[in-house]
Amino acid sequence: MAASGRGAEREKGPRLSPTRVREAMRRAARYARAGRVAEAHDVYRSVLAARPNHRGALKACALVAFRLNAVDEAAALLQRAVALDDGDAGANNDLGIALQATGRVEGALAAYRRSIEIDPERAEVHVNLGQTLQTKGDLDGAAQALGRAAELRPDHSGTTLRIGLVHHAKGDLNGAAHAFRRTLAIDPASAEACFALGNVLYAQGELDEAVEAYAKAAALDASILDASFEVGKPRHVHAHLDRGDPRAAVAACNDLLARHAGQSGALAMKAVALWEAGERESARTLLDFDRLLRSERCAPPESFADLAAFNSALSSLVRNHPTLREAPESYSMERGQSTGELMPGRGAAAAFGELVARAVDLYRNAMPQDTRHPFLGNIPDRIKITAWGVILDEGAYQVPHIHPSAWLSGVYYVALPPGLGADDEGTAGWIEFGRPYWDFRIRAELETRLIKPEEGLMLLFPSYMFHRTLPFRGAGERVSIAFDVLRTE
Repeated sequence: MAASGRGAEREKGPRLSPTRVREAMRRAARYARAGRVAEAHDVYRSVLAARPNHRGALKACALVAFRLNAVDEAAALLQRAVALDDGDAGANNDLGIALQATGRVEGALAAYRRSIEIDPERAEVHVNLGQTLQTKGDLDGAAQALGRAAELRPDHSGTTLRIGLVHHAKGDLNGAAHAFRRTLAIDPASAEACFALGNVLYAQGELDEAVEAYAKAAALDASILDASFEVGKPRHVHAHLDRGDPRAAVAACNDLLARHAGQSGALAMKAVALWEAGERESARTLLDFDRLLRSERCAPPESFADLAAFNSALSSLVRNHPTLREAPESYSMERGQSTGELMPGRGAAAAFGELVARAVDLYRNAMPQDTRHPFLGNIPDRIKITAWGVILDEGAYQVPHIHPSAWLSGVYYVALPPGLGADDEGTAGWIEFGRPYWDFRIRAELETRLIKPEEGLMLLFPSYMFHRTLPFRGAGERVSIAFDVLRTE
């Protein structure tokens, strides 16, 4: 990263005397301690302009550059410092942190290992190595590195917490539970450890203990459970349902909704819990298919001769998109392919974005303002549209899922296999609404709604509505573009 304007000018200045260098280094350190980071950065750069190989200035300037989020500059400065003295354990550790921040994982690992080679007793370097190995997917290596850190610093709760997370990722639930309990013995006020222990206990089927751990976590930090709703996996709500206590599950959802009105993950769970609790009318108010699930047969944008030409362009966009890949494990798909972000774009992508924007405006205008309804009472004023392509072939399908971070979601059908939905095929390839994840342990059968796809058909629905696709047989591919409508400030 290039130096700032003022620093660049100073590079042309006279060589600083040793006394002036010491004065400048002390002044920059005072600026950094006082939070005047940009000024500290400029002073360090002036020192380096006069003394390019001043190791103290290289390392100190790297630290303030990191605080300014200039991570590339920080890494470059630390590489220069290490080149001057490869035996500096601290500089190698800092270099690892900077390289990791720039995405250079292998370089970061090499720097951490060199730091440990120089000084094996620095616990924080073993922690950094373990975290980086975990990021890379080397869980055994991460466990070994973190274990060594715990040997060096046995009463550090952050290290034992990370060890527990690695054990959980490895599937070693007993090891994870032991590490989390050790963390709580060191720091009883660790909400993160309570929450993590709850997740392990839930996975072990110890539901009563899991609920207790989740409750303690929430008492320590009311927001600790919030993120689980954002990813659609609030295990504490599942624990209540699994125990046969749907009203406690409803209460857990209401607690989140009181702080984050209209949050889709919580509304999805609440609808299921209400139905399980026998409050069918309240559940139907949320899952009002007749009012909230809307379809529109789209006319082609003016820039295309007809709908077939528009769909052909969209099909090419999806099939040839550089981000198209086999469905990742984290996606809600069994087989099939998916693209990354299509918006904003040009040509067909831009036309599709305008088509969706008009459809969303029509949807919002058609919906009554109902302050008593958690969805209708929270219609956003400003929105952002995000979209991605999906290709399903024979036997591929999407499992039940929601879009927990969005307000409204939708799908547009670009191309369908020949004969999809013909009488002899029944509902193969159709989309179904209302059925939750497979792992919901509920006794009541929820109401569902099936819709037959048609080329040029767009569906819009609240993002908290569970939906899935049914697999089909035969040749051809089912090409669609899914989209989310997100709230913006």
